[in-house]
Amino acid sequence: MKLSIKALLFSFFVGLAAAFYLNAAETKTFQSVQITIHTIAAQKQGSEFDARLAPLEKQLKALNYRSYRLLKEETQTARWQGNANFEIPGGRVLTVRPQEVTNNQLGLRVQLKQGSKPQLETTVRMNNGGNFILGGPPHEGGVLVLSISANAR
Repeated sequence: MKLSIKALLFSFFVGLAAAFYLNAAETKTFQSVQITIHTIAAQKQGSEFDARLAPLEKQLKALNYRSYRLLKEETQTARWQGNANFEIPGGRVLTVRPQEVTNNQLGLRVQLKQGSKPQLETTVRMNNGGNFILGGPPHEGGVLVLSISANAR
């Protein structure tokens, strides 16, 4: 069976258009990302569980600490490839940079610094509208736990 050049070109362009359409459906264009950081003090002793942390209880309990107290909640909006900076207790700064969204998954570059010293630098992926728990640095006999929530708009 012979295919004409016109038929081959037509098939190629139909396939190319379908691939473009599917790729466009996977990577939506968003203008900004709303980022919320919950800074939480976690300790091995005690049994306090801050009621404001109820939506995060299941994730926090997996960390095997006994006491959880919300220290700070802050929300900022960052543009794509722009930074949102959050002050964290102990002279630390958490920088979150939205990088990409594919198949409803956000890619965020996360950096934690104390002064000029980097303590953590990583890329996290989460569902749009989801959150990520980051166990962290020592704080007042326990540790700081950071919950990073992000919602692309």
